[in-house]
Amino acid sequence: MLPTSAQKDSLYKALASCSVDDSAVIYNNLASIYRLSDSDSAMHFAQKGLLISKLVNNKFEEGSSENEIGIQYHIKMKYDLALSQYFKAIKLFEATNHLNRNASIKAISSAYQNIGKIYHDQSRYQMALKYFTIAIQYNKKVNNLKGLASLYNNVAIIYSTLGQNLNSIPFHLQSLDIKTKLGDSVGIGATFGGLAVVYYNLKQYDKAIEYNKKKIEIDERFGNEYNLEYTYNNIGGCYFSLSDYDNAKAYYQKGIDLAIAHNNFYGLSDLYFNESDLYEKIGDYKKAFEYNKLYSQAKDSLFKIESTEKLLELETKYETEKKELQISNQNSEIESQEKQNKQKSLIILFGALALVVSAFFGTIAFINFKKTKKANLIIENQKMEVELKNEEITQQKDLVDEKQKEIIDSINYAKRIQQAVLTGEDVWNKISKEYFILFKPKDIVSGDFYWAYNTPNNRSIFCLADCTGHGVPGGFMSMLGNSFLNEIVVENKIFKADQILNKLRSKIIHALEQKGGTQQKDGMDMSLCVWNKLDNILEFAGANNPLWLLRGKELQEYKADKMPIGLYLETETPFSSVAIQLQAGDIIYLSTDGYADQFGGPKGKKLKYKPLIESLIKNSALPMAEQKNILDSTFNDWMHKHDQVDDVSLIGVKVV
Repeated sequence: MLPTSAQKDSLYKALASCSVDDSAVIYNNLASIYRLSDSDSAMHFAQKGLLISKLVNNKFEEGSSENEIGIQYHIKMKYDLALSQYFKAIKLFEATNHLNRNASIKAISSAYQNIGKIYHDQSRYQMALKYFTIAIQYNKKVNNLKGLASLYNNVAIIYSTLGQNLNSIPFHLQSLDIKTKLGDSVGIGATFGGLAVVYYNLKQYDKAIEYNKKKIEIDERFGNEYNLEYTYNNIGGCYFSLSDYDNAKAYYQKGIDLAIAHNNFYGLSDLYFNESDLYEKIGDYKKAFEYNKLYSQAKDSLFKIESTEKLLELETKYETEKKELQISNQNSEIESQEKQNKQKSLIILFGALALVVSAFFGTIAFINFKKTKKANLIIENQKMEVELKNEEITQQKDLVDEKQKEIIDSINYAKRIQQAVLTGEDVWNKISKEYFILFKPKDIVSGDFYWAYNTPNNRSIFCLADCTGHGVPGGFMSMLGNSFLNEIVVENKIFKADQILNKLRSKIIHALEQKGGTQQKDGMDMSLCVWNKLDNILEFAGANNPLWLLRGKELQEYKADKMPIGLYLETETPFSSVAIQLQAGDIIYLSTDGYADQFGGPKGKKLKYKPLIESLIKNSALPMAEQKNILDSTFNDWMHKHDQVDDVSLIGVKVV
């Protein structure tokens, strides 16, 4: 929550007049209101509170300060430091239990809940459950209903994340019962949404629709309409899964209308994507193509809006400062001119007395001269005005051309940076001498990226990823993914395929500050392989994107988990992996969806996966470089005069 001016002013005034004993409380309150809006200020005030509470021996406020410092470490993902602070806080709160039992127990339960959240953020779900359960027991001692509702909700989400959806239902219902008693309309709606997700995961789509509709009823009754587009999207997805395409279409459209009204491009992009899938499913390829383009435009708009707002802010600041400087200079000039005018007036006054007679005779000549001069000045001014306008137009055109060139140059430079970051041939040649990479960005920079690493213990780890969006936004996501993979695999030496994806998802969610609700659903799809050269076993884990293994003329597909690396339906089910015994001559193929989703051909349809797989099988005996050339030319022939709709990437690796 952002601190209000009234809150800050009230606390600062109280701080100026309070005793030393009370100042620790005020500093902790200031840390609390700055908690999410200004991390540096929150840490500063918490540390001041800690210093003073130690000075006056106030153990409870000392614990509050330690807890606030822990929260700031938690926000910065310094988990070990945060845990240390939370446990310090618990010891201090326990020491004050005899003074104010209710306050101490609530504070202890809050610290235990914070510890549970850290373990949840690290995907250590059993540890998270342990500490959430301890926090529940403390809250029961003082009948803290608000705290219990929050904790039951946390436990329910963990069970959903672990795929134990049936176990999550009782905790959702306990949370719902408390929120109903408290009259927490926002919380009730959120719990209905959580239950809808659970039943969707259980493929009980009718139940999911029922709870989503209950959520809509609550949200509309209490004016919580901003999240409704997501609920309409979820209902549309349920009807789509039930093959009730008319109802799916109707709810997607309701969501689209609301997303447009709220300028919610995050929700809008999801809805357009789902509409495209729906129309493709019913065979209306023209509509599918239209909604696919709208999806791309919505994703691109997110980046453009953020960039434009920042530029406008800087431009406004610059223009304001420039005008203030101009006004200041003009005022100085006016004051100087007034002084000169006063001096001139005195000279003229005394001169006029001496020249009064001659002035009479010169007046007529002077009037005629002034008329002529005025006419000439008018003509000169008009001529100058036209020249200035022409010059201004020329300068504006030059400025636009220059800015456009700067933008294109910047994006081209970003392309060079991205190409430098992508794993080079020296690494891929150590994986296999026989391989190809087909990499065709839709725009200058790509949202697809590939990455590889050879470990000292004879493992080769490689992946292909498809980030949300394309162009500059997708490029930023790809750089983020590349950096995190280096940190996870190269620095932290995590070599298990499923663990790499779990860790990568956790880092993406924290980096993008994804928290559900209206938060962005950006992330990436990925197929990742860990090939142990010692026993020739390949471990595969995938997020939406599968692996194809070609042995002879038979192609086997190893399916990926149906979820992205990023926030997904507010749950985090762990990724799974599969072990594959490789043989000499096997070919491993990885692909993003850009190749199969390209519109073209004589009827403007999607290329789809079947022709792609048939081409891989047909040409598998050819050298890998020739396979790449055939895939490239086939794609270009299919696309013909159509625009490329997405980034396109394919990798082939032969076991030699």
